[in-house]
Amino acid sequence: MQNQNPQDILATIRRLRAEIDRHNDLYYKDSAPEISDVEFDALLRRLQDLEAAHPELADEASPTARVGSDSDERFPSAPHSDPMLSLQNSYDLAEVEAFHQRVVKDLGRSDVTYTVEPKMDGVAVAVRYLDGKLHMGLTRGDGSQGDVITANVVTFTEIPARLAADWAQLFPLDGVRAFEARGEAYLKLSRFAQLNEERLEEGLDPLANPRNATAGTLKTLDSQEVARRGLSVFFYQLFLLDPETGKRLGRQEAGNLFDGPAQEPDFADHQQEMAVLRQLGLPVNPFLRTAGDLDSLNAHLRNLEAMRPDLDYQIDGAVIKVDSRLWQERLGFTAKAPRWGLAFKFAAEEAVSLLHTITLQVGRTGVITPVAELEPVQLAGTTVARATLHNWEEIGRKDIRQGDHVVVVKGGDIIPKVLRVLTEQRTGQEQQVLPPERCPVCDHATVQKEGEVALRCGNPLCPAVTAGRLRHFASRNGCDVDGLGGRSIDMFLELGLVQDVPDLFQLRADALAALPGWGERSAQRLLAGLDQARRRPWQNKIFALGIPQVGITTARTLARHHPQIHSLEEATAEGLAELEDIGPIVGQAVVDFFAGSAGRRLVEDLKAAGFFLEQEELPREDAAAVGDNWFAGKKFVITGTLSEMTRDEAKERVIRLGGKVTGSVSKNTDVLIAGEKAGSKLDKARQLELTILDEAAFLEHLRTADGEA
Repeated sequence: MQNQNPQDILATIRRLRAEIDRHNDLYYKDSAPEISDVEFDALLRRLQDLEAAHPELADEASPTARVGSDSDERFPSAPHSDPMLSLQNSYDLAEVEAFHQRVVKDLGRSDVTYTVEPKMDGVAVAVRYLDGKLHMGLTRGDGSQGDVITANVVTFTEIPARLAADWAQLFPLDGVRAFEARGEAYLKLSRFAQLNEERLEEGLDPLANPRNATAGTLKTLDSQEVARRGLSVFFYQLFLLDPETGKRLGRQEAGNLFDGPAQEPDFADHQQEMAVLRQLGLPVNPFLRTAGDLDSLNAHLRNLEAMRPDLDYQIDGAVIKVDSRLWQERLGFTAKAPRWGLAFKFAAEEAVSLLHTITLQVGRTGVITPVAELEPVQLAGTTVARATLHNWEEIGRKDIRQGDHVVVVKGGDIIPKVLRVLTEQRTGQEQQVLPPERCPVCDHATVQKEGEVALRCGNPLCPAVTAGRLRHFASRNGCDVDGLGGRSIDMFLELGLVQDVPDLFQLRADALAALPGWGERSAQRLLAGLDQARRRPWQNKIFALGIPQVGITTARTLARHHPQIHSLEEATAEGLAELEDIGPIVGQAVVDFFAGSAGRRLVEDLKAAGFFLEQEELPREDAAAVGDNWFAGKKFVITGTLSEMTRDEAKERVIRLGGKVTGSVSKNTDVLIAGEKAGSKLDKARQLELTILDEAAFLEHLRTADGEA
């Protein structure tokens, strides 16, 4: 290195800085990393070594002197109360020992206690409370200021909007008004799998992994979609704030803020800090161990790694901290990380395999998905022989070819995927795979809709599409038809007994009983299951139709606002877009389904089969009688402050009586319920000459409707 030309060294440093900045943006801003953490840290360490050897080339803008940024200009930003830094990473136990020796040397004592807890593979967030109420939510941003995501944080069911009345008594000082808790947002593996199951049923690409899904969800502008995703969080840090400035309280400021003698606002140690977080009602990880020497520290690291496969969330290592808060302050910080903490990273769960060939799968919406057929390899405790390649755009971006040696990972420890190609191992015999021009099942021409990455079979009667549609109809979230499994569906299609969903209701007992492996009992079981399908809850029947973009959550919303099939058929994209959990894209997809020939034919044939009922069973929480009362079928907007109930309670009452509640006033609105300080919505309702009720008139209509019900 010493013999290199100075210009070459400078060029190398600049190239590394640019490359690291690009990967930081891919990780933090795009949630689409191209390399593993190990590879990224190797690039960073190479740059650190070069800069250390050539201090004259140091630059404050270097990625070695700052943390990566997840800032998003679509969100407002706010300064952090205290710099929000990342931990230094380590990959072997020798580095853990070196960390311990440095701590002992800097403190001048050997009796150091450490804590060990899981390093969540999630996204850093901070929440601030003022006078016992959730006041603000922030992302890490660039470490000095973060994006304000309060509306999204409010949707976390695990984060209380209001604390218990005695919350301030948990802190070591009187007069506490504000504090900040920092943690890691994440997506449970079970929820991740459920979301991907829903997305695949809706013809959407699966989410790549829980961490990327979490990052993308937190930066979603639609907080209702954030709520639907169901993120979770673990908190790991707590400190007091000045309620006026929002800055972290230092030990010197404590005496100026509170009456009486100056006291230390911080906790004695990290263990006490975590205990108070738990008592405040904020979730903390149950794994927290202490160690007084290297042997016990290493034992905790091994135990945590052994627990990793059985956890319902992703961890990529362990966080080691000096327990004492006083000693943490003495050790201090570098520009990027605290000196009192270390992130020990577990071995990446990756494997190298040979990609033999790429096969094609056709789903129920006609989407053709390329799948890598691999040399079987052990990964995360299972044998992996196939991995999704998602679409041809991804194949092209990663330059994946048949015959390649590839690195395989498990997205969320669930879905195997090809991370990258080992191009250095190519022999020249590898073959590119081009997008198919014809469906591999029915030989119909393929199509690609404008704005979509997916390639589809253009034949709505393709056997693979039909089989997928039948499976979707009979699925657990659909009609849950007892006796109708995948093998039965394949047999019915092969024998010509059914060609589409409505044909199921024309099946005869004698024909079924004569099938190989069947009999009278199996036949009666299936027919009973099909009869029961007519009485399934309305949201499940809507889901069973297979409307693009409509999962079970969206189906529940549609069922609540459109209690019969004719109401759903007549819905407008504008009206649907105003509903919670929906929006313009999904609303248009629903309208297009009922307007298209295939959707219309399916619905009409199901009507003829007696599948739809005059009075469908509403979602359980909305199953109040909605008969012929004043609210049924009307569209409401509720604004202003009500004295007898909250707006949410008023909304619930209206929905239970068959009304629909939207958030904005339009020409489609029937009634505006105006409380005190109604504002601009009242003005617009007057301009549109809508029916306007004050709170007294609204309550009178409720009493009348309740009496009728």
